[in-house]
Amino acid sequence: MAGPVVLLGADPFAGTPAALTEALAGRSVLVLPIAAAFQHPRRAGDAAAEWLRAQGLTADVALVLNRRDANDPEVVARAAAAGAYLLTDGTAMHARSVLKETPLWEAMCVAHGAGAPLVGAGGGAVVLCDPMVDERGGGLTLGLGLLSRMAVLAGHAGWPVHMVRRIRELAGPDTPVATVPAAAALVLDGGTWTAHGAVEVHVGGRAAGLDALGAR
Repeated sequence: MAGPVVLLGADPFAGTPAALTEALAGRSVLVLPIAAAFQHPRRAGDAAAEWLRAQGLTADVALVLNRRDANDPEVVARAAAAGAYLLTDGTAMHARSVLKETPLWEAMCVAHGAGAPLVGAGGGAVVLCDPMVDERGGGLTLGLGLLSRMAVLAGHAGWPVHMVRRIRELAGPDTPVATVPAAAALVLDGGTWTAHGAVEVHVGGRAAGLDALGAR
């Protein structure tokens, strides 16, 4: 059975989300600050790892910044040996360009399919979906597709209300959009969705329940 997927807002450690520590309990977590490549990635990775260690978890950082890194056999081997993954906040478009169709992403997907939890925060959550919200203009584009037929808004706190509304409407009647603000989490575990905090789901621009995301 696939491991849990935890989608977090842009401030993933605000309020110490129990959903995160529960999903990662007993796991060795590999922190990947890919989305933060142009925003102090080492600082982002170290901060996430330190927070995880403070919760009693084992954490390490792989400083993957480009496709060369994502094709590095040593990095791929580290990923294959990890017990869980955390993609930090940052630019979802860059994370997609680095990970898509690489040995690193393949290794992560194989491990996740075998039970390893996968956590995305902010842009690291956005990129897991297909379609994916394009933060450059508020449209929709291709994502990594771990979660298909749905989109996630996370790390959008400063966006104008009309842009958020437009994304929800653009997704159409067949693609739910989950909004995950700071200090909130949306968790998929065992095919069932649970929300922690002020998570919202919209379909065709209208509010809906978690059941709109469908069983997976």
